[in-house]
Amino acid sequence: MIHRGTTPAALAMAGLVAALTACTPASHHATAAAPVTSPPLVVYVALGASETVGVGTPDPVRDAFPQQLFQHLGQTAVMYNFGLPGETTQGALKDEVPGAVALRPTLATVWFNVNDLVAGVAPADYEAQLNDIVTGLRATGARVLIANTPHLEHLPAFVACEPNPPAGSTKCPLGSVTIAPDQVDAQVHAYNAATASVAQRNGATLVDLYAAGDVPDLHPEYVSGDGLHPSAQGAAAIAATFALALGVA
Repeated sequence: MIHRGTTPAALAMAGLVAALTACTPASHHATAAAPVTSPPLVVYVALGASETVGVGTPDPVRDAFPQQLFQHLGQTAVMYNFGLPGETTQGALKDEVPGAVALRPTLATVWFNVNDLVAGVAPADYEAQLNDIVTGLRATGARVLIANTPHLEHLPAFVACEPNPPAGSTKCPLGSVTIAPDQVDAQVHAYNAATASVAQRNGATLVDLYAAGDVPDLHPEYVSGDGLHPSAQGAAAIAATFALALGVA
């Protein structure tokens, strides 16, 4: 039936509109934009030698001091451990710094000492190389924490380097070289003066591990069975000192 006032042409047009409407969704929903993932608030890089790797601990992946410090940084942090056993400041400039700088870190820990000392690196050379490491990291805008050298002269490994070591002593890291405790402490003081100078020059934070005193005497449980490296408990104490300096303890 054709209603009054409706022409066949109008009906045809109405049918066409109805057909098009039937093929078109009743409503349009805007496609949700993919959520934007914010970058981590903290990008932490750890540079160092065997202590940074966690040598001396039962489970370095869990017990190394950078990993334990990382636990203080919150869920928005990521960590990259560049530590290498046996690394010196000179080696780190080639082996560790380029990769660490490429990550544009916001936080870095730097701890080099014993391997340089054992290799006979002069304090002035140690300072120059350490300064280059810290300068490179600071150029990224990272906050840098530099640890100094703790007391070494009473570590079993260095006691074994004395002219007349106790029977059954562990292996001396200096090989066949003998050195008196006061000479070891003098070297440590020279290195620590260099470390403090680098920290001040670059606006970095000094982490004073030497202030803990003769740890082998006060806390023998902090020293691993090799007589040289930190145990898991020792690494935890080191991480706590870093965390205190960082203000996240």
